[in-house]
Amino acid sequence: MFDIDEFKEIAEKLPTFKSLPDEGKYRTAIGRYYYYIFLKLREIAKEIEEDREDGIYGLLNSGKAHGALPAYFTAFADNLRFDNNLRAELIKLADNLSRLRGKRNKCDYSIHENITFFDVIGAKKRVDTIEQIITNISYQKPKSKTKIVGLKNVLKYFKDKDKLPTYNDVINMMYRR
Repeated sequence: MFDIDEFKEIAEKLPTFKSLPDEGKYRTAIGRYYYYIFLKLREIAKEIEEDREDGIYGLLNSGKAHGALPAYFTAFADNLRFDNNLRAELIKLADNLSRLRGKRNKCDYSIHENITFFDVIGAKKRVDTIEQIITNISYQKPKSKTKIVGLKNVLKYFKDKDKLPTYNDVINMMYRR
């Protein structure tokens, strides 16, 4: 199985290669940052959704996954009206992923826009933010001293409570205007 962390390593090292053209390596580095964090988040969500039968797992394996993944976390946040801190972290995660995807799309498709080393730094900051959320996001159980820490653990907890977004929640979020 491919080690997703290799994409991050390439993204970190590529901009320092002196023998390669600057803009090409910056565009490629941003793309690798995006795919690193996209795949990492998708694998977490797929693991949680694997045995649910509402279609989200299939959606995360489809060509719509790039729009579905941020929509999944935003729809999940919408379901959590009772915990503003958790909601804010999920929205921040989804926003950073969407913005990173937008930058990756510019790198791949907008040849008339300049991409600089500062854009690579911005992409890295978004990845760092998402990684911090993956590790540190938490939920304090009501009337309990138990705190659930880490994105995968939080998703598992709410899966058991049947509070994860449905396929329709995600689709509606993807096409919300």
